Amino acid sequence: MQRRPLVSSGCAVALLVSSIGQVSAAFPTPRLTGAEPGIALRGQAVVRTLAGDGSVVTTRHTAPSAAKPGAVTVTMKTTRPKTARDASAYRRAGRSVVGDLVALGMSRAEAQRQFGDIETLAVPASANRLPSQPAIPAAGGSSTATPYDTQCAAISVAGGKITGYGCATFFLVRQDGADWWLTSKMKVSARSSDESWFSPKRLTQLGWRVTWGGGNTLYDWDPYSSRPVGECVTLTVKSSSPFGDVSVQGNICPESLGPWSVTTARSGGIWNGLERGTDYEGALATQAVHSPPGAPVSYQSAWTLSYCDLWCI
Repeated sequence: MQRRPLVSSGCAVALLVSSIGQVSAAFPTPRLTGAEPGIALRGQAVVRTLAGDGSVVTTRHTAPSAAKPGAVTVTMKTTRPKTARDASAYRRAGRSVVGDLVALGMSRAEAQRQFGDIETLAVPASANRLPSQPAIPAAGGSSTATPYDTQCAAISVAGGKITGYGCATFFLVRQDGADWWLTSKMKVSARSSDESWFSPKRLTQLGWRVTWGGGNTLYDWDPYSSRPVGECVTLTVKSSSPFGDVSVQGNICPESLGPWSVTTARSGGIWNGLERGTDYEGALATQAVHSPPGAPVSYQSAWTLSYCDLWCI
């Protein structure tokens, strides 16, 4: 039984209507087993992606104008066979979240620091968690469960002044024939390095969400309501299923972290605000998903990043 009432996915309008990016065969790193690397050039944006073989990637860039922020949107859709052998394909390939991010250009130390906690399904106690928040996986901890799959991307826009990385990690937590339960962790992190004294470019929105194919149903998700943020804090999001919990933490700055376009088969997290200085901004989300017999293992990540300067604030 679902824990919260939802809108039917058939009644929702997708936020993104993207066009296929120009994918180049010349990827800057060696191809990873079982992964499909790509690079798309859209206007002033360079988008690198890494998802499972056969994934469909779309990108779009809208330049900023008077009273309108610039925006980059990316989607990655993967469909896999629902078989026991394919369920272990990611593990057999020897891939990892940190390794995927390094392949996209992030330093290993920074990938481990910011995204180490989405490599693992474990939920150890943390001495630094917020009051009334659940125990969280500590970033940098060793993985105790190999992901079922990952979808990762890197964005560079505005002449490289704004950069970011993000991933969704999927875990298969229960497999009874074709009756599957999965959990998802989503995290995205971006910043502006623009130190111009006049009209520097700053982030205004950052979000990541995952949409599942027809027949799959969200059992739980987080964030499920908007959380006002008055100062930069470490927040935790957590989802539960009959077969375990999943959680992720990250640094969130003003003004808010909330749900992004939730339906019966889609959820995510979105940050809204105005970047202060050149610090990293982030967004987080988790899901617990039931994939009953007859439902495909099909999932699509979407990442949105918006930015502005003096003229469109």
